[in-house]
Amino acid sequence: MTASSRSGVTALRVHRYQENPIVAVDEIPSPTWGPHDVVVAPRAAALHVADLLMMKGEYQVRPELPFVPGMEAAGLVIEVGDEVSHVARGDRVLAVMAQGAIAGAAVVPGAQVARIPDSMTYSAAATFGIAYFTAYAAIHFRAGVRAGETVLATGARGGVGRACAQLATAMGATVVAVSRDAEKARPELRECVDNVVEADEETVVDAVKRVTGGRGADVVIDVVGGRLLSQLVRATAWEGRIVIVGFAAGAPEPIKPGHLLVKNVLVAGLQSTDYWTRSPDRLRAALGELLALVDTGALSVPEPREFRLGEIDVAMRALAEGSSRRSVVILVGQDETSGAR
Repeated sequence: MTASSRSGVTALRVHRYQENPIVAVDEIPSPTWGPHDVVVAPRAAALHVADLLMMKGEYQVRPELPFVPGMEAAGLVIEVGDEVSHVARGDRVLAVMAQGAIAGAAVVPGAQVARIPDSMTYSAAATFGIAYFTAYAAIHFRAGVRAGETVLATGARGGVGRACAQLATAMGATVVAVSRDAEKARPELRECVDNVVEADEETVVDAVKRVTGGRGADVVIDVVGGRLLSQLVRATAWEGRIVIVGFAAGAPEPIKPGHLLVKNVLVAGLQSTDYWTRSPDRLRAALGELLALVDTGALSVPEPREFRLGEIDVAMRALAEGSSRRSVVILVGQDETSGAR
């Protein structure tokens, strides 16, 4: 392992698990890295609901205390391992990681780092990697979406759902969004969906069939779960594919096997973070393809809400309360310049 010459870095650390976690801005030792690693100096780091759960000790992963939270960031490459060749010192990059993003320096496996286009702000890039790679994995790896098919995306006003809608549209699919507030969703999503239907368990099947000419959706990407998923099975076309990404509305009701059998429907699950370690080459290639679409304007990434490192309590409260549908980032660069490039 190679030690950094820097004396130390500033980081947000969680010191105690509880409903209101004990966090502090600390000085921590400079990182060490290996030949396959990249050291990134984040300028912005995303704050997700998963981070809040991890900070409370309620997430599926429970790091040893104290720990630095944050699963994705964007900033500058400051060190590169000897076996890494696709990025260099000084490159503007995004990075996805298990934890450690909200710090002045983060060590990340090289495959989990990708250069970002000059047009992309650090704040937007910091919220891009997980959502858009999850969408890519759902659409390409699990569903095998083809141009001309109809893709139905739930939760399309959220990060992963919107990313699925944008990506499916970019590849030539017809996109139907399902939303709890279709009237608000229509203007928000008009550039990336063809139709929006209400997420009403009693009417959603008829609504989807109506906008698909009675056929149903070729692909359903579901991030919601709950009772809605069992209804969407009935709104799926013959030989349709369903990809289960998450359960934002709680565990789904059981799916009746007969509904799958009579229409030859396939159901697949997706844990996108598995690709980080199990198939890093696919992750790296996908991030490169996605960022190229950003550079051409085919994907439009909303600018998130920005909070400074000393405003972490406010940022956590804003995220927990859901006071805005925009993503939340913590500015961690030396000057914490808003929207810095």
